[in-house]
Amino acid sequence: MTFRDPTPLWLLAAIPFVTLFLVARERWRERLARRFVAEPLRGVANPARALRPWIISIGLVAAIVALAGPQVGFAVQTIEAREANRVLLLDVSNSMEAEDVGASRLDAAKAVAKRIIAAHPGRVGLIVFEADAEVVSPLTNDNEAVAELVDSISAGEVGEPGSDIGKGLYAALKLIEADPTQKADVVLISDGEEQGHRLADAISKVKARGVSVSTILIGTSGGATIPVGAGKWLVDNDGQIVRTSAQPDVLQSVAHDTGGAFYVNPFAEHALDTLASSGGGAPRQKRLRVPIDRYQWPLAFAFFALMLGSVVNRGAE
Repeated sequence: MTFRDPTPLWLLAAIPFVTLFLVARERWRERLARRFVAEPLRGVANPARALRPWIISIGLVAAIVALAGPQVGFAVQTIEAREANRVLLLDVSNSMEAEDVGASRLDAAKAVAKRIIAAHPGRVGLIVFEADAEVVSPLTNDNEAVAELVDSISAGEVGEPGSDIGKGLYAALKLIEADPTQKADVVLISDGEEQGHRLADAISKVKARGVSVSTILIGTSGGATIPVGAGKWLVDNDGQIVRTSAQPDVLQSVAHDTGGAFYVNPFAEHALDTLASSGGGAPRQKRLRVPIDRYQWPLAFAFFALMLGSVVNRGAE
């Protein structure tokens, strides 16, 4: 037997004192009753009345046990789980500061990432990348915490200028392999600029692991300059203002080669519905042993004992 909340059982320590009080009170009433001639009218003639303190004490014990929530036995319940692991791979290179989608690409990407996190039923991990990759959050069920981490991300925070999608995919694969028994996928959010040299090898390894990579392009073909603060823009080695355009070809190729989906600026309310539905994983049945509450038994006994105590309190007719 177990108890849902054993704390009320401490009240059992008071039962001996309650019993002593009831016995002393019954004897006091009996002494008073003997002063009267019509003893049956005071209940003294009822031999069962001497048991009343003990009956009430037993009833109180049963009531306390019922309050603690006794649990006896288990019921087996089958539930269907669709949890899967999902790693968000977010580009934080300087080009993501360009403002060609009504806001900076990074702000738009963060908003998209938070929508994906909120819709995913399983565990979520978060990685940011430039020329190198950095794990911001391991796989976790605490989606709210991951969403808060997304809010804290800024461009250039990895500290390695550039954009190496292959490095990001390697980091995502390493995170996924921490839980090899669970289905997993990757969602890559980027403007498509690729300056690394290991993307083809990374895609091969991702495919071998059976992980799909869905890609989300943030930015426009017209592109924009990259603000660096104080009304200035990023310039190249020749002093010319850099203009960056979104590059869909790389992201399309990654999604196609790994069996993922490709999205372009999915800012509409239902633009990511297909991505949300693809992340639940195959149904998996789990059998859970759930304790069965049996508080009804001591509660019924307590009610019966207190009613019996009330009956024996009456004197003989």
